[in-house]
Amino acid sequence: MKIIYLTPGCFDKGGISRYNRYQITALRELKGSHNVKVCSLHGRKPDDFEEPFDVDFAGGGIGAISKIRFVLFVVKNFFFWQPDIIWIGHVNLSGMAYLLSRISGVRVVLNTYGLEVWSGLTKDAAYGLRKAHYVISDCHFTARYLEDEQWRSRNSVVVIWDCVDLKRFFPAEASKEALTKYGIPDPIRHQLIVTLGRMAKVAAHKGYDRLIRTFAKIHQKFPVARLVLAGKGDWMEELKLLVDNVGLTSKVTFTGMVDEKHLVDIYRSAYVFSLVSDRGKGRGEGIPLTPLEAMACGAPVIVGNQDGSQEAVTEELNGFVIDPFDLEAHATRLSALLADRHLRQEKSLGAIQRVHNEFAYEGFREKHKLFLQKYFTEQ
Repeated sequence: MKIIYLTPGCFDKGGISRYNRYQITALRELKGSHNVKVCSLHGRKPDDFEEPFDVDFAGGGIGAISKIRFVLFVVKNFFFWQPDIIWIGHVNLSGMAYLLSRISGVRVVLNTYGLEVWSGLTKDAAYGLRKAHYVISDCHFTARYLEDEQWRSRNSVVVIWDCVDLKRFFPAEASKEALTKYGIPDPIRHQLIVTLGRMAKVAAHKGYDRLIRTFAKIHQKFPVARLVLAGKGDWMEELKLLVDNVGLTSKVTFTGMVDEKHLVDIYRSAYVFSLVSDRGKGRGEGIPLTPLEAMACGAPVIVGNQDGSQEAVTEELNGFVIDPFDLEAHATRLSALLADRHLRQEKSLGAIQRVHNEFAYEGFREKHKLFLQKYFTEQ
């Protein structure tokens, strides 16, 4: 069985790229690297993953020349290599996949995540979404949306949750060297409320401004509590100004860009991890990976109830699900975890248990194995 995998990019640190990387790795392990060809429209940039990741083609981005080179490479390999499956890492490439499928009869597998499907699709992407033979969603929320909005027939979407490499992300003491590099307060002396992601205006749905305002409500009750916002982006200066305006300058840390090798130390420093996103056009998440990685490192999580984020938490075993715009509820949940060490430890153990049971990479790979066995016969 030969698979040609088309992705807009699998080198950056965004959630979709991470999902693509895990998926490509799983497919290579299941079918052999020689049977999986990966074509990426975007190539590697300076602030992408520091770890190497091999692909068969890496373009230069969304420019016309890059797109032409990408299409030519795909078409050439499609007809001369003759794959059995066209696997699409993002709906924006689904129209191209459908045309190739029409010509050859090769079946199409399409990944979906979140905001890209409810924010207005181009005509070719919408058509490709409707015509794909199989659709995989990273969460049940998006799967239900696709079915309810009649993008897909009822129960036609296969859900495969994102995953965590538990050989890398596990509870331990955070590296002092890493904490010093990013200016993070000592987690032994402080209770750190941590969030991590793109501090970009296009990612405003992640609610970093709401988290700052929520922390402003409770910081006086918890003098050793500190807020850590990890990541970089064009929203940082406005967020820093907000911090100054609410009088939290000495209690909030902006780390800037975090090296991939130090992600685990950021999570390990967290007393609680918060990522409470909202949903709308151009806004929202599938199931974000950062809360899952934080859980693997022993942090209870607080997430929003408007998108796939809520699937990271089950029956409050490992954290809380709240309305993203209910800052009082957010403050109440944070206060409970900061005030009650026993509650925090209970949620921490629940977080580790849930990740091992539901979000381990080995389970992710097994779900892909079962998917291929169910829908594709060995060629």
